Amino acid sequence: MTVRASSPDPAPARLLTLSAPTVEALERATDELADRLDAAGEAGFARLPAVPAPRAEPGAVRRAVLADSAANAARWLRKRDVRRVFGGAGDGSSRVFLFSGVGDQYPGLGAGLYRCLPAFRDELDRCFGLLADEHGLDLRPVLFPPPTAGDAGEAQAAGAAGAARAAGAVAEGSADPFDRHTAPQEIHRTVVAQPLLFALQYSLARALTALGAPPAALAGYSVGEYTAACVAGVFPVEDALRLVTGRARLVDELPPGAMLAVAAGPEALDGPLAGLLPGPLSLAALNGPQQTVLSGPVEAVEEALGRLTGAGLPCQRLATAHAYHSAMTEPLTGPLEELLGTVPLARPAIPLLSNVTGTWLRDEEATSPAFWARQLSRTLRFSDELATVWRLPDPLLVELGPGQALTRLALGHPDRPANALASVVQTLPGRLERRPERELLLAAAGRLWAAGAAVDWSALTEEPPAGTEEPPVHPAQPSAHTAEPAARTEEHG
Repeated sequence: MTVRASSPDPAPARLLTLSAPTVEALERATDELADRLDAAGEAGFARLPAVPAPRAEPGAVRRAVLADSAANAARWLRKRDVRRVFGGAGDGSSRVFLFSGVGDQYPGLGAGLYRCLPAFRDELDRCFGLLADEHGLDLRPVLFPPPTAGDAGEAQAAGAAGAARAAGAVAEGSADPFDRHTAPQEIHRTVVAQPLLFALQYSLARALTALGAPPAALAGYSVGEYTAACVAGVFPVEDALRLVTGRARLVDELPPGAMLAVAAGPEALDGPLAGLLPGPLSLAALNGPQQTVLSGPVEAVEEALGRLTGAGLPCQRLATAHAYHSAMTEPLTGPLEELLGTVPLARPAIPLLSNVTGTWLRDEEATSPAFWARQLSRTLRFSDELATVWRLPDPLLVELGPGQALTRLALGHPDRPANALASVVQTLPGRLERRPERELLLAAAGRLWAAGAAVDWSALTEEPPAGTEEPPVHPAQPSAHTAEPAARTEEHG
């Protein structure tokens, strides 16, 4: 049986796979497949199964391509286009799951996976049930809202906004009429966004593991580190949902704050920000050698913006109502530690990177309520985490969140390998992408298989059980609390 997409797809993509005992044999087989595709034409391509059932001998080198036509498949195979043709060798020993923070979620996210990936659907239903029963949060209609009469116009406006950005018509830092800051969506409220994103990312991690591609290491950004820790076994999912929900409610009670992304390293900020840093401002995140995030009171951030702009340093306010990872969050350390003290903490069963130290989380840190409580007010050393990831042998970075915010940081890191573009996997579309989720899932499965995963292909070809409710796919809209793609360096929360 074939997977049914969540929306009509006149030309569904097909995943083609190859394996051979040697690199030389694989190269010959690739060219031969391109020739056969040319000979078969589009009619022959349409008769191919959307999901393969490949067999690869141990130690074989693998290759896969996802295409919507015979012509494209043949062309990409001959060019060995790394964006479309996935290759690799290995056993998945350096497969790293990355969990983003809040900011890029949007209504309808995950609807395609909910329809075609049973393990994801089951886990998300479980999380939503726990959040509703134990915390009074009904997040299903927030993530999968029913369509409204105005959705078509809003979707058209969103597409126009994306086209304008792609063409450079909207200058970085300029006013964007499609950013509705006066009408924030429910999905971006702190008390909703954090548990919702946890539920979605945790469910996707469980689904990929069931698919045959479990993580060998984990890293999360801000609240995403809680998801990573749960997947690692530091705390059970029921307790993790209680922690994330309680943490979000505490943050929501803080005074207003602001954050500022700066295209410079912290050493370049000493002069322009004398008296502000250190001082009212805190160093919230180090995302790269030239990517720094500041956090603090609104007035201090506005003054820093003026000073840095005057000094010729590119910077941009981030669309957030709170000063995460700053001195403003230190009053929450005590309440968080008390909350964490009610949860059994275990040593991670899967290696986990720490935001606070930038290296592997030690057992004594993982089991310390005080350590986790401090995470919210400490500098995120994500650049150090990426350096650690890139030192792994043949790492494969799998981002479990909307878009590629974290993998873009990884691809911009100075320690990235020459083949870094072939070392990242996207699992969900960004808010302005129009690529179907089922197509991204097939691409992710192909890339994971090519890199050594023992993918359970039957899990991708199951029909939903009778009576399964298909969530409505609400058009993605520009959000009131999301920074522009050019400034996606924060991922906080």
